[in-house]
Amino acid sequence: MYEIAFVAEKFTTPAQPLLNTVNTALFHSRFIASFMNHYNQHTTLAHRFITRRTARMLTAQIVLALVFVVCAVLDIWAQGDEVFKVIACKGKVTLQRTKKQVSVGTALNSADQVRLEGSSYLGLVHKNGKAIEWKSEGLVAVADLLKQVPPRQSGMEKLVGFVVQSVVGASEGKNELAGGAERGILMQRIHLLMPRTSKVIENDVTFTWTSGGNPQQSFIFTLNDASHNVRFKREVSDTTLSLNLQNLGLEKGQCYYWSVVAAQPTSAFITAPRIESYCLYQMNDSEAAAVKEQEQELQTQTGTQANILDKLVLAMFYEQHGMTYKAMSTYNDILKTNSDADVVKAAYTQFLRRMGVQAELQPYLR
Repeated sequence: MYEIAFVAEKFTTPAQPLLNTVNTALFHSRFIASFMNHYNQHTTLAHRFITRRTARMLTAQIVLALVFVVCAVLDIWAQGDEVFKVIACKGKVTLQRTKKQVSVGTALNSADQVRLEGSSYLGLVHKNGKAIEWKSEGLVAVADLLKQVPPRQSGMEKLVGFVVQSVVGASEGKNELAGGAERGILMQRIHLLMPRTSKVIENDVTFTWTSGGNPQQSFIFTLNDASHNVRFKREVSDTTLSLNLQNLGLEKGQCYYWSVVAAQPTSAFITAPRIESYCLYQMNDSEAAAVKEQEQELQTQTGTQANILDKLVLAMFYEQHGMTYKAMSTYNDILKTNSDADVVKAAYTQFLRRMGVQAELQPYLR
């Protein structure tokens, strides 16, 4: 039994809980031996016989349990550790270990093999943030896919978890649509589109909003600080306005609120019941430096030949850090050149939903 424990301890980390069970069983086995020595000295012959038979039964049960434990440890060791999560899947893609169809969210171990049939597609994200696309028909070993992942230290686990959670939600189509009557009322009001509440590093920001059902009217754009002091105000005839925050003399590390109203309201719906306002937070130098360092690490990981999924992971990196304005810009850049990328379109729709953009407003942001 001590030899079994010695061999088991050589296995990888996933087997550790089972190794604890092995050590516990060995402890009880030693306890039984001590128990027998005590009773050999202090009990009658009949009692010794009963105690020995009971001990033999317990020992047999422990040995049997050890066999099952070691088999389970060997099975986990053979599977390897989890290295990829599936974030996109199209067509017939089968995991050889289970002979089942792979789906978004499936975990792949280093010892796994996956079979693609026909024009199937598989998108994976490594635990350190690197995304992999695979389209070749036939059997592929995960170990071979790992060769495409540059070595680097871990630290992207939270990002990868967020990416997987987001694409799983997107694949389930969790988007609610408003009723027709509500949509009619909704489009008669001015709605701020982007940026919603967002942290920004860049100085140049473009603000967008809807016309409130009257594209011919002009608008009053206002930027206030947290004390409701007007820091910038302008009348414009378009539904977009580009500003350089540095030129406005805004302090970093502060939140500024932007809003838009009709210059000459012609409908009760345009001004009632409330005026929308969102916070734009310009990061201070230390905050910006920390995010840029992580951004650089992620971009170094993807390399110069970043694929669609690499860019998708980058967009979600920005969202995870509260940089929703830059996340939206990244999504739009992907879709300009890959308009048929279903996984990106679904993830983008889910992103807009998380930002609180109603379904009927989403076409304005595509």
